[in-house]
Amino acid sequence: MCGIAGIVGRGWERGELEAMVEVQHHRGPDDRGLYLDPTGLVGLGHNRLSIIDLSSAGRQPMANQDGTVWIVFNGEVYNYVELREELRAYPFRSRTDTEVILAAYERWGDECVERFIGMFAFAIWDARRRRLFCARDRLGIKPFHYGRVAERFLFASEIKALVAAGLAVEPNLASWAAYVAHGVYDHGPDTFFAGVRALPGGHTLTLEDGKERVRCYWDLAARAVDPLELDDDEAAARLWELFADAVRLRLRSDVPLGVNLSGGLDSASLMVTVDALVATEGDVQTFTGSFEDPRYDEAGFASEVTGRRRWVPNVARLREDEVAELALQALWHQEAPFGGIATLAYHKLHGLARDRGVKVLLEGQGVDEMLAGYEYFRPHHYLDLLDAGRCGELRREIGAAMGAGGRVARREALAAVRRLRDGGVLRVYQDGTVYLAPEPVSPDIRRLAGGGPEFPAPFADRLTNQLYRDLRHTKLPRVLRMNDHLSMAFSRELREPYLDHRLVEFVFRLPGRQKIRNGQNKYLLRHATAGRLPERVRLAGKRPVVTPQREWLRGPLRAFVAELIHSRSFAERGLFDAARVRKAYRRFCAGEGENSFFVWQWVNTELWFRRFIDEEVEAPRPAERSVSVNREP
Repeated sequence: MCGIAGIVGRGWERGELEAMVEVQHHRGPDDRGLYLDPTGLVGLGHNRLSIIDLSSAGRQPMANQDGTVWIVFNGEVYNYVELREELRAYPFRSRTDTEVILAAYERWGDECVERFIGMFAFAIWDARRRRLFCARDRLGIKPFHYGRVAERFLFASEIKALVAAGLAVEPNLASWAAYVAHGVYDHGPDTFFAGVRALPGGHTLTLEDGKERVRCYWDLAARAVDPLELDDDEAAARLWELFADAVRLRLRSDVPLGVNLSGGLDSASLMVTVDALVATEGDVQTFTGSFEDPRYDEAGFASEVTGRRRWVPNVARLREDEVAELALQALWHQEAPFGGIATLAYHKLHGLARDRGVKVLLEGQGVDEMLAGYEYFRPHHYLDLLDAGRCGELRREIGAAMGAGGRVARREALAAVRRLRDGGVLRVYQDGTVYLAPEPVSPDIRRLAGGGPEFPAPFADRLTNQLYRDLRHTKLPRVLRMNDHLSMAFSRELREPYLDHRLVEFVFRLPGRQKIRNGQNKYLLRHATAGRLPERVRLAGKRPVVTPQREWLRGPLRAFVAELIHSRSFAERGLFDAARVRKAYRRFCAGEGENSFFVWQWVNTELWFRRFIDEEVEAPRPAERSVSVNREP
């Protein structure tokens, strides 16, 4: 887990590359390195966070045996042990997965990426072919940004590194329009910075003769085109087998590991699997983000899950008086809007992991986007049942889901089904509440945003298409960006076993009835964990609201919000009608509405423009270096 950077083209200076490496110091404080091509055409930079093979043999940029192929790599290829055995004829000089990527590239060329199980973003300079080959993992867990300054091609893990090399900072108004008008972000290659793009997950980029070529190497829809018809026991056994192997691979590390634990089904399943597989003696650390308000205190849920060894709980509790300062810190690292109080709590959690000396953390991200964990997935499944003529099953599902909600809840569910059937869109949050406030958005921005982005629907049923949209285009990409940037702010590596591509492909081949059944979301995972988890944890419904964001923005954070939305700069941005924003905020503070997403939109927007356009907010100072090395061939 590291930071990568590079420049390809003529007319750049070493200081520009050094600046790119310096600004990403937090991503890899253990070592740093440079490669300057003798022709002056290429420069590669690297910040190292040592996880596998802690010796100097793992330094990057790393070259092949004769120095004709160089790599900078961020992430982990978890099956590097198996690949190394397959490539045993290669003259390895280290025990790193980085060198395995080099060997795989020399053996299989661009197709090497299809053999990797892991999370990765890397760039390989092939001096023999005068060609740059870049790749990003299938789900886009690790970031890869790129852009151009004059005729020079720049790439880096973070956008601020491109800025350090001379990229002019301008807002991408189309991205901002999509965000403030439709609540959509990180849904494609464009970023919030004009001229900066993100390589999509599952894609490679080659640069040859100054020309870029982007190619898709992993198409989930094509991989999951053949449906699976397995009974529940067979499907659950296969699900657990794939998940256990994903966890096994992600336990490979030469530094201490821990688990991010909420006590919900996803992280609890991860915890018991780690507990069964971890080979080392001694305690295992868990980390939980929480709040003093008992309604949002997840530490209690987390304590219900136990294992065969002693799990040492660490709880990071966020206070309302920390929000303003943490928001500025997090925004500098995120470089884009982020998810609000939940992200700040998670930000603080990784600071605690650093303080405890735990360098690698596993977490349960991705289950909701695969097994329909959110309430807004239900109407899509209901409509699939209606289309298939399975009306009796539809009635039973709605009844089981509504429980004590009675006739009113049933009417609301059927109304949502009718809206979808008639071509409408459910613009609701994961808890079913409305999250947008369109009136304060300026008319110019609304026109620029249009009707909102459209997303592919390659599957035969509505539920799978909605899951695909969340996994590939909307929810998961932004969560992965947030999680990478906040964990790397504290030099922590975050591993996501549920997002092993083998597991994702399997789950997307399963029918909707194994994702939503008997009123339960994530049905198959609940079935697979019978006997492995306490029943209260296994069968508990998803807690849709896990932070006091709404209460804080109406109460102790009112002055913080008011300063932003009453400022002259906010009024002059042109994204919002400031008078309507203030009116909407007064209504919100008076108790109108249950969702505070649109309020945090205003906060995100103003803070981003102040930091990256007005430059009012100073960047956090980098931590003291433990190692500082510049390397040339």
